[in-house]
Amino acid sequence: MSDSPILPEDETVPRDEVVCLAANFIEDAQKRGDVLALLAFAEVLRDVPARVSEPLLGDIRYTWWVEALEEIRDGRKVRYHPLSAALADVAERHALDMQALIDAIEPHRLQLDGRLSLRDALSVADKGQAVVLAQAAKVLEPAADAACLLIPARFQTLATLKVAGRLNAEEAGAEEGRHLYREARQGMKRVPPALLPLVLPTAVAAGLWQGRVRSALSVRLKLLWAFVTGRI
Repeated sequence: MSDSPILPEDETVPRDEVVCLAANFIEDAQKRGDVLALLAFAEVLRDVPARVSEPLLGDIRYTWWVEALEEIRDGRKVRYHPLSAALADVAERHALDMQALIDAIEPHRLQLDGRLSLRDALSVADKGQAVVLAQAAKVLEPAADAACLLIPARFQTLATLKVAGRLNAEEAGAEEGRHLYREARQGMKRVPPALLPLVLPTAVAAGLWQGRVRSALSVRLKLLWAFVTGRI
């Protein structure tokens, strides 16, 4: 497959402003750029269904990324796209586990079948998004145990899917939101300071789940408080 998938204007950074704001807490500019590329990749995988008119086109996009990452893994010439080029550079600098990133693509295909059951959404979160975050953790702190990111990242992902209308509404009610929030709040306590920027968006996930829209100032203050205290 030779055609590059269509992505936003700046393909090497996420479109999600909250994710970009959280990354600003990474002091090292090179590491920040590398993490943003991985977070942009996670966003692309999550949002493919919103960018295609039919499931077959989404399946083609996911396959394109599988093949691009296989080229990076195997040291072959990588099909050009700004994000694939950025990922190749990040992989070389930080010895990323490319097979893990390749495997993280498959769970996202579940989204192409329509609204997700909670079980399928958990697969997208735990076997997809959290796996990409684990590779971003290697950029920030190679020796850190990225498993601590799983629970906060789960709530962040599910809340984002919910606000996008991709979750089965019957399984994404207030009680489930409270349960996920309690888990995420406990999970944040186990995240070391160096990795906090990866899960800071979890601080606003409860509002997303409830359909609340925060002001720009409120979001910034919430992220700052979460970064300073390690709590949501």
